Amino acid sequence: MKKHLLFTTFFVITHAILAQNDSIRTVLKEIIVVADKKIENSKGYKIQVLNDSIITKNTESFTSLLRFNSLIYLKEYGSGGTSTASFRGTSSSNTAVIWNGININSVNNGQTGFNSLTVSLFDAIDVRSGGGSIEYGSGAVGGTIHLNDQLLYKSKKVIVNQFVGSIGSFSTYNTLYKFKLSTEKLALKLGMSYNESENDYKLLGTDLKNFNGAYNNFNMSIGLAYKFNPKSQLKFYSTSYVGKRLFSGELPNPSGANDKYKDFNNRNLLVYNYQNNKFNHELKLAFLTQEYQFFDNKLVDDFNFGKSKRYLINYDVAYKISSINAKITSYSEYESVFGKTDQIREKNRRQFSQSFIYNQNILNTVFFDLKVRKDFNSDYNVPNSYSLGMKAKVLKNISLRANASKNYRVPTYNDLYWPGQGNVNLIPETAVQGEFAVIYKKKKFSADLGVFYISAKDKIVWTPNGDSSRPGIWTPINLSNVANKGVELSLSYAKNYNNHFIDFRANYSYTEAKDKDTQRFLIFVPKHLFNGSFGYSHKRISFFYQQLFTGEIFTTESNSKDFMLPSFFVGNLGGDYRITKNIKKEITIGFKINNVFDKNYVTQPRRPMPNRNFNLNINYKF
Repeated sequence: MKKHLLFTTFFVITHAILAQNDSIRTVLKEIIVVADKKIENSKGYKIQVLNDSIITKNTESFTSLLRFNSLIYLKEYGSGGTSTASFRGTSSSNTAVIWNGININSVNNGQTGFNSLTVSLFDAIDVRSGGGSIEYGSGAVGGTIHLNDQLLYKSKKVIVNQFVGSIGSFSTYNTLYKFKLSTEKLALKLGMSYNESENDYKLLGTDLKNFNGAYNNFNMSIGLAYKFNPKSQLKFYSTSYVGKRLFSGELPNPSGANDKYKDFNNRNLLVYNYQNNKFNHELKLAFLTQEYQFFDNKLVDDFNFGKSKRYLINYDVAYKISSINAKITSYSEYESVFGKTDQIREKNRRQFSQSFIYNQNILNTVFFDLKVRKDFNSDYNVPNSYSLGMKAKVLKNISLRANASKNYRVPTYNDLYWPGQGNVNLIPETAVQGEFAVIYKKKKFSADLGVFYISAKDKIVWTPNGDSSRPGIWTPINLSNVANKGVELSLSYAKNYNNHFIDFRANYSYTEAKDKDTQRFLIFVPKHLFNGSFGYSHKRISFFYQQLFTGEIFTTESNSKDFMLPSFFVGNLGGDYRITKNIKKEITIGFKINNVFDKNYVTQPRRPMPNRNFNLNINYKF
């Protein structure tokens, strides 16, 4: 009853707003406002933009979006469960998630759960490979994932509404509503989503089902910008998330699972910007909270909890040197973080950071960024960070890019203080890395072929052999030396043949990540990772196919093949039909078949992923 009421409420809201506004104007002068401009300082780094056409093919989960469209490895504890991401053989704590320019990784575990993010609420998603600690601090070692809200100023008042609803296998329901208002001085964006599923899919190869896997979540966001004059503006962003999920059990006894997890997140960001011909000033104030509750028995109101709150102030000033087409930027940031659990008393970590970035464009042929950063941390002597990135056009269709950087990660609260398992003797891990790539672009075809190398020192890893006095107990330790190296290739092609539009994308990576001392491979790092997609559209009809391949994965430090996860292929098939499109409204209906070949695969031991499943959706814009 609840889900049907929610669908009805969404439709009532959307039709009420439609009655008040009579058109969508599409040919207007517009200015796009974004909160995260630091990503512009990424010369020589690989940035993959996940645009609307990519996002709409994977709206069911953020995990699915990244898994089928990037070279990030996603480790998922069953469909809908905890999901973490890692770049280039680094750990999930080495992946920083950036919301409108703010690092939102958990204070307690240093990670972000990707099944607690709603894909379609964001206007732009960028995946940046390589070190990013200069701009985003601790944890940005392997790469960064950027979630951005765009606000639009337009020369005339424009109101746009969007409703997306879907129904799928395993009693899965998803709803999304977005509202955007644009004027010459005011920009407003509202969004809300609700998702739920029984998630009781059949475990292939058995007579069992995914037991205790249900989940539901609600997400609400707001973005507001006001332009005082052509030189100054004020922006505000806020988002809240409330989620509940049950943790499904493992084979051979999935019905033994009975636990439950609730989490609550709230993020608020206020940004003031002033710019003239020479200077650009930006002041950011942020307040973020996170809370979780874990129930051993979902039927009993007794739980463990963790809470954190974070205060941040950031001041950036940039000065343009027009005579040599260069810019110097200073980033000053102070943050104070409080965290506690029911078993760890509240801790407070404070940090002041100062960064300088120099950018230059030489004859529109060579572009480079030089960056340095110094942190003053209340708990640690954090190493200096630096970065150099460069991109050069050497021939008409060929460019070269290269980067080198030193990055870091400080131990999280869980690493240090987790009762019976934490290690207060941990020190920050550091990583020095380099990358070189060749880019080829000609008309609608592009290729990016690169090699990378990462050398990590004092890498923080959790291992059952970390404390000889407690064999079998998982504890974190600093590994002396770890080396990651590999090759990445990305291809894309798009062409319009007399209103027959085709597009093709493919990504492949080969990665080796080893402990230099033991010469053994790190766990949960696939050597081979491939994904590709093909799309076709003609007038009102479109179809797409997605393919994923993940190679064999070691799950034990001994690299025992007896416990290795097998490689797997998974394919998805989908299509859309646009019922109508005019200046007032656009209605599209679609379908998607996930795991179309009904493959039995796992990303975690003893946790089979969903069998073939179906999704029907409607997208209504007006």
